Amino acid sequence: MTKQMCGLLFALAWACAPPSKAPLDGPDGPAQVILDGAQRAMGVWPTPDSLQMLADAFVRGPSRAFRTVIYSSADGRVRMYQSHTGFLAGVGRSGGWLVDFESGATESLGESSAFVRTHELHMLALLPRSRLAAPRFLGTTQLDSLPVLAVGFSGDSVIAYFSEADTLPVGLLVTWPDPAVAVSWSEWTEVNGVALFREASFRQEAEEWHYTYDRLELIPLPDSVFEPPRER
Repeated sequence: MTKQMCGLLFALAWACAPPSKAPLDGPDGPAQVILDGAQRAMGVWPTPDSLQMLADAFVRGPSRAFRTVIYSSADGRVRMYQSHTGFLAGVGRSGGWLVDFESGATESLGESSAFVRTHELHMLALLPRSRLAAPRFLGTTQLDSLPVLAVGFSGDSVIAYFSEADTLPVGLLVTWPDPAVAVSWSEWTEVNGVALFREASFRQEAEEWHYTYDRLELIPLPDSVFEPPRER
C-alpha cells in the first residue's frame, strides 16, 4: 500500500477537550459500569461471543466520494473493500491478506495491516473491550456542548466517549498518532432490536470524511467472508 493510502488511516479526527478529572489507577469499577451500560443501551447484552457486523457506507471525503464495505467480527477477523481504489483486504483465521489490484493475486497484508485494523472502529463502537485492555474512568468532559463520560484504554492510547444521558457511544479518540485519530457516531436507530449508528464523521485537522450507512447490522457471517478469495 502507498504512503498516501496509509495516510487515510489517520484522517479521522476532531478536537476533544481533555477530561476534567485525573485518571484513576488500577482496576476501575466505574469504567466497567459505563461499558456495561453502553452495551445494555445498544441491546448487545450479555456480550455475544460470535458478534459480527456488516457495514456498507457511502463516504464523502475531501477529494472524492466512494463506497466502502466492512465486515468485522468480535473475535478479531475483518474484511474491507473500497470502491475508488479497488482495495480488498482482510484478516482471517490464518492471518492477514491483501488482493493485488492489478494481478488479482493474494499476498500478505504486511504494512497495510494497520489500515485494515483501524476500520474495526465500527466494532469498537459496540464492543471496545473485544480489542482494548485496562479500561479506566477518566471523568466527564464535553463534546459539541454535551456532557460525556470518558473511558481510557491501554494507558489512554484510546479514549471512548459515552453520552452521560443514556451511555450510548458518541465518539472514539486514538491518541497515539500525530495528529490524533477520532470518530464520532450519530443518528442511532434500532435495527433488529439493536441500536446502531447511521452516521459517522472522521476528521483530522481541517479534513473530514463523512460516512452515511446504507446498511449497518449485526448478522451471522460465513467464515469464507474473512478469508481471501480463491485465485483464478
